[in-house]
Amino acid sequence: MIWMCDKLNLPDPGIEPAPEPDNIEREAEKYMEHLLNKWRTPLAEVEEDKFMEQTYTSRWGVEYCIDAMLEHAVMHPIRHEYQLRNLINGL
Repeated sequence: MIWMCDKLNLPDPGIEPAPEPDNIEREAEKYMEHLLNKWRTPLAEVEEDKFMEQTYTSRWGVEYCIDAMLEHAVMHPIRHEYQLRNLINGL
């Protein structure tokens, strides 16, 4: 979301860094609430055509339009969840 706001010249959404590994278990629920809250509105007023009219270079060097980055942001964690479940279940 921070990257998307930057590319669209929107205000910084104020997303705090993730908790340190030593604190993640204790702070996970609070941080997830924070993330959900900060993701709700930054793009709400953006015209739909802005999501696909231009591409931007991601931090890892791949070109994305905003729409594709949104999809990536949602699907990437789902993919890892699937991989972790298989790992945990010994598949």
